[in-house]
Amino acid sequence: MASSTTIRLPLRVRIALCTGHPLAGAVLGVGVALLVEWLAETSVTFDGVMGAGDRVGEPVALTVLGGLGLLVGLVLAVSVLGESLRAQVSDRAITLEWDDARVSVPRPLIRSVVLDGDLVLLGPGGVELARVRCDVDRGELRRALAAHGYPEPVSTDPHADAFVPVCPAGGLTEQDLRLLSARARAVAAGEHGDAELLRRQLAARGIMVRDVHRPGRRSAGQQWRAVESMLAPHAAAA
Repeated sequence: MASSTTIRLPLRVRIALCTGHPLAGAVLGVGVALLVEWLAETSVTFDGVMGAGDRVGEPVALTVLGGLGLLVGLVLAVSVLGESLRAQVSDRAITLEWDDARVSVPRPLIRSVVLDGDLVLLGPGGVELARVRCDVDRGELRRALAAHGYPEPVSTDPHADAFVPVCPAGGLTEQDLRLLSARARAVAAGEHGDAELLRRQLAARGIMVRDVHRPGRRSAGQQWRAVESMLAPHAAAA
């Protein structure tokens, strides 16, 4: 058996990203070139771009703008791949990396693995040792967990009903609210590393936090629940 298994986005998604984004960029670039040349031909004071505008879609303009669109699409695809979750499962720990965030949870602390919208690693007393949006290949992740002897993942968070919306009158301290507000701003800005550090600070205070996801948005708000155990800081970052 391999010492560790790495799971990423499903292969079909990676292929779609690496082909679809560049292709869409190239098509958009060609479309812009055609539009500019058409506008140039209809103008009595402008003679076109990259040569005389005597016909729509000059080869040089099509090539340059199509190439730029292809490059932009490729950069976007690489950016999305870089931000996506990478899970490394070994006999000793589960390590999760996404964008500039990283958390490694030792196997002895893991009591349960939840696979719903998020990937959640639960420890003793219901403490969340890790929580991240799960966009990896779930079939591969389940096989890796079984191969390395981890508990069978469950599809429903056993503590889901305990989460409530964040509000000043909900039993949170001023410090809790400041940390939650800072984390909300980090999530909205796509600052994953800062958001993860703030999650750990909240977990150390007994505050488990999750994001409410909606299509097209990073997060539509935060929810929280309280625990008594303070074991969360044992989830280490490198």
